Amino acid sequence: MLIFYRLFTDAYLNIAAEEYFVKNAVEDMCMIWINERSVIIGKHQNAFAEINYPYVRAHNIPVIRRISGGGAVYHDAGNVNFTFIQKTDKRNQVDFKRFTSIIVNFMQSLGIEANTNKRNSIFAGDLKFSGHAEHIFHDRVLHHGTILFNTDIDKLQNCLTPEKEYQGKAMASVRSNVGNIAPLLSKTIDINQFAERFVNWLIDFYPGSNSYKIRPDELIAINELSETKYKTWQWNFGYSPAYQFQVNIPMLTGFLPINIKVENGKFIQISLPDETVKSSLSQVLRSMTGILHKEEEIDKFIENNRSSLELAGVKIVNFVNAFFN
Repeated sequence: MLIFYRLFTDAYLNIAAEEYFVKNAVEDMCMIWINERSVIIGKHQNAFAEINYPYVRAHNIPVIRRISGGGAVYHDAGNVNFTFIQKTDKRNQVDFKRFTSIIVNFMQSLGIEANTNKRNSIFAGDLKFSGHAEHIFHDRVLHHGTILFNTDIDKLQNCLTPEKEYQGKAMASVRSNVGNIAPLLSKTIDINQFAERFVNWLIDFYPGSNSYKIRPDELIAINELSETKYKTWQWNFGYSPAYQFQVNIPMLTGFLPINIKVENGKFIQISLPDETVKSSLSQVLRSMTGILHKEEEIDKFIENNRSSLELAGVKIVNFVNAFFN
């Protein structure tokens, strides 16, 4: 077992590293790492349905889709993440308990009574501090999760409280009351000391384990994967399962409700109230079919149709926000 503390905190690199190692590592490994502020969503989730988009956008918080399932989580410098990559038993490839028990045992070594619920989340009392997810690649399993040490709970809740409702078949997160474990420790330590203690405990837990340092060629490959996949809008937002939502178009006389269906990140159908179907505004709005559910694309639509929208009584200043707020 190779055990190491990944010191880079770039969220794109850290998520890319997981995919790289599960597909390329020869030996079993466990990685401990900390991300800068970011929201990490599950592979099968609708990104917009999981986040407070206006808040995330205003605070420049990256939203990154991982390759495992499960729900959305918030990462910051107060949250320790762990990744196990191991060969699997083909008769029982998905076995969360194999890994959640390790975290529970580590918590008990710190004097924290932890318990696992049926969704494989770990609680201290009635507060969740650790969520888990898995991805199977051939005969290997990637199992990863979080430990809330002293994360900013207010920012976590702000990021993960959507303002808009979306319908579709995407996997929705199960909301829980969350809390940090730092206040539960008998001795005050900082997060780096906690992470190092976790690494040392894992070294004792896995006899014969070795430390590991990422090679330069591996870092180059991870960075390339980060740039070509994990930093792209199409992966993080466009990959969302098909969904639909309502937009209240701001008018001088009130609001015009329209319904939009989205597939692969693109508007594929725009439905308007019956009384507006034959209006000039209807024709303009329907011409949005084919554009991405992306601020830059809607801005471009406004530039190309400003006079028609204004003549129809649309409040241009609030038009873009209507698609996200």
